[in-house]
Amino acid sequence: MKPKTIEFIDFAKVYVKAGDGGNGCMSMRREKYIPFGGPDGGNGGKGGDIFFTAKSDINTLTDVALHPHIKAERGEHGKGSSLYGHKGGDTFIYIPCGTIIKENGKVVCDLQKPGDVFLAAKGGRGGRGNQAFKSHYNTAPKFCENGEQGEEKTLTLELTLLADVGLVGFPNAGKSTFLARTTLARPKIADYPFTTLSPNLGVVQHKMQTFLMADIPGLIEDAHKGKGLGDIFLKHILRTKLILHLVDPYGFGGGEPVEGVKIIEKELKSFSPLMAKKETFLVVNKSDSGIAEEIYLKVKKKFPRKKVFLISSVSGEGVKKLLDAVIQTLPGLQAPVLYEKEDSAGLEIKLEKGFVIEKENENLYLVKGRELETLAEMTNFAQEEGLQRMMNILKKIGVMKALKKMGIKEEDTVRLAGYEFDWKDEETKIFRRRKTHPKRPAR
Repeated sequence: MKPKTIEFIDFAKVYVKAGDGGNGCMSMRREKYIPFGGPDGGNGGKGGDIFFTAKSDINTLTDVALHPHIKAERGEHGKGSSLYGHKGGDTFIYIPCGTIIKENGKVVCDLQKPGDVFLAAKGGRGGRGNQAFKSHYNTAPKFCENGEQGEEKTLTLELTLLADVGLVGFPNAGKSTFLARTTLARPKIADYPFTTLSPNLGVVQHKMQTFLMADIPGLIEDAHKGKGLGDIFLKHILRTKLILHLVDPYGFGGGEPVEGVKIIEKELKSFSPLMAKKETFLVVNKSDSGIAEEIYLKVKKKFPRKKVFLISSVSGEGVKKLLDAVIQTLPGLQAPVLYEKEDSAGLEIKLEKGFVIEKENENLYLVKGRELETLAEMTNFAQEEGLQRMMNILKKIGVMKALKKMGIKEEDTVRLAGYEFDWKDEETKIFRRRKTHPKRPAR
């Protein structure tokens, strides 16, 4: 029976939905011999959060890619007798070390070490029960809040292998053979192009020192334009400190080996400017062939500023000398930083405007503002006091005044967070009409 193989997936697009907060409770205490029981509705519980956590024993994004819809538990609703709802359970998603998380194309997190955690979506806060609104002026409030909606996001996850040394070169340059000789990795090896279809990672132990080495599928000219296997695997050597460029003395596709070196370097620079800054060793392979020595001298003459080595991945000739140079060079190199966390101390704090009013057409006014949208979501419109509380808040912060200044008329429509209201001039307030959208757009 063949062992089950796991497909290597280094990219995943996921939809995360944190838990909604539980609704608050509207309840009045009624017990014998207690004439003034008062409100005792408890608050709802907070919705669960969603976290991504890096683990060292996971090597692929396969599981996340196969289950892209991730949701957390909602908070429990509040109850009478001052009982609060339980918090919704948090959801933890385990992903490989070296995973970059992007939102709207922007990197928001880089999980490099085991145990690194990223809060992907925050759960909504629980709605308050009527007990929370008791005051000297309103000793028996008959309204409560709905729970806040949890955050919804679409994120992309990209895995980049955490290796110290990366192997690049044309197909059949001997990269997989070199990896197999210097590590315990056993990549597929054959005498035809594109034998390697996914990156391979191995641990090199040499003279009591250890480092990780990654072999990526062979590149060809115009790989950055999608030719061959394209450049989809080049991201796996972005974190490497050192590149070993293996050169086939026979060339590839009838091309000259020296010109081939220039082609591969061009492809690397086209993929990312970081590649041009990396330390690179040129390694002429297959020294046991008749023309390897001649090509080695040509490459050394053409690229005098680079270190050039002559080896044989099959016989092992020259490999020890190359590894000696690698372990001597690595301590002085630093891995490039793919994502730098913003320093909050140096950021200018910008306050979001309370609300904005836009006139959609002759009879429709749109009121926008994050806090106001949250207020509308958490208002229980089935309770008259809850609706009146929201209208009082709108009046206090100047929404009513701004609408009148814009020329709103009797029976015009005001839309806030998917809810529509009719304007009533005689009472200078607006009344709920209907909900037009099931949910507010994701923040």
